[in-house]
Amino acid sequence: MSNPPLSFNEQVYELVRHVPRGKVLSYGRVAYLLGVPNGARAVGWAMSALKSGDRGVPWHRVVNAKGRISIKGSPEGAAEQRARLEAEGIVFDENGYLDMQQHVWDPAPPEVEQIIRQARQSGRD
Repeated sequence: MSNPPLSFNEQVYELVRHVPRGKVLSYGRVAYLLGVPNGARAVGWAMSALKSGDRGVPWHRVVNAKGRISIKGSPEGAAEQRARLEAEGIVFDENGYLDMQQHVWDPAPPEVEQIIRQARQSGRD
C-alpha cells in the first residue's frame, strides 16, 4: 500500500525543514522547486498557517525574492525573523536586505524530489 501524496502545505514545510542554517529561500523559489512556478503567494499562506506552532519548520528562513523580510501586519514577527536570521550569521544591509546570492539555498531538483519522497514514505507532515 502506497502512502498518500503530501498536500502542498506539507510539501512546503518539508522542503523548508531542509533549508540549512544560515541559508534562505524565497517564497517563489520554494513554489518553483515544488513544481508550482506561480505559487509564491500559496507558500506565504502555508507559512502564515504555522502561527499555531512552527511544527519544526524554520519559517524564518523564507524571505521575499529581494532578500527582505515580508511578514505583514506583525512588527514583532518581522523582528523575530530578523533576529533568528542574524543569529545564524546572516547580515542585513542598512535598507533591510540580505545578500540573496550569498545566502540562498539552491538544491538540485533530484534533491527536492528525494526530500518529498522520503517525507511521503515516512508519513511525515
